[in-house]
Amino acid sequence: MSHPSPAALLEHRGPALLLGAIDAFDGHQLLCTSRGTGPWRWPEILEGAAQSAGLMAGMQPGGPSATAVIAEYRGVIVHAPSHAGTIRYAARLVRRLLHFWRCRIEARSVDGKLLLEGEVTLSPKARARA
Repeated sequence: MSHPSPAALLEHRGPALLLGAIDAFDGHQLLCTSRGTGPWRWPEILEGAAQSAGLMAGMQPGGPSATAVIAEYRGVIVHAPSHAGTIRYAARLVRRLLHFWRCRIEARSVDGKLLLEGEVTLSPKARARA
């Protein structure tokens, strides 16, 4: 089964788009690879993981749109401050509460080394008040 491009689903463009491909999605877990080989610093690794969480939540029935925003990072552990090479991201839905979506995230090197892990909570973008 072919998956859409992250660029077709996310609002990010240009260098802000850190995901290159969706490798697998089974409804419970999303696996993606990075766009390019870096070198990546930990904030970029975390942003790529957050993008994978956004895709995971957005691909759920009733999930948030591409304009979802990060509401919270929780329990993030940076195992490597930087990485040169392709990154494999995994996002798994942990919980949905009201309009918030919490996902467990991991970033690993191609050889399986854990680079970063934690949780990301997403929320629909707040509407501007009149």
